[in-house]
Amino acid sequence: MRTFQAFSTTESTQLPPAHKSNSTTAYSQPEDFLEIEVCSPVTHLADNRDSSMYTDYEVVTKTNLPSFSRRISRIRRRYSDFELFRKLLLKELELSDGPISKVTIPSLPGKILLNNRFNADVIEERRRGLDKWLKNVAGHPLLQLGSRVLVRFIEKDHFS
Repeated sequence: MRTFQAFSTTESTQLPPAHKSNSTTAYSQPEDFLEIEVCSPVTHLADNRDSSMYTDYEVVTKTNLPSFSRRISRIRRRYSDFELFRKLLLKELELSDGPISKVTIPSLPGKILLNNRFNADVIEERRRGLDKWLKNVAGHPLLQLGSRVLVRFIEKDHFS
């Protein structure tokens, strides 16, 4: 017949001692991290023609991952750059072997109708959509460690 043991007696013998933290360890930088944000949209008018107007967005990244050469980067990207990034990322995954080839890349937020694409509310809605999309893609651990296309998109001033 089994004997009954109270939780307090089994807990101390089977669980490892609790990690003691102080204010320094509680608020220290995590081991591996990648923080990314799409912000600060700016609409540009080139050649004084509406047809040459475009909006770009600042992409701010902070990371300590070894696959990235820059710890902090600030670059500007147009929606068409995001489209190219997604296309090249899908191609990279298609040509890859191993677990990274199984990663699914979500669709980008939809195109904006031409008649109101420079409206401040529409631009902000697109910025939020691109921010959510990029956090989803860049947050994937396999892409963080194995995608050259992701690193180029985040770090290089000119993406092509």
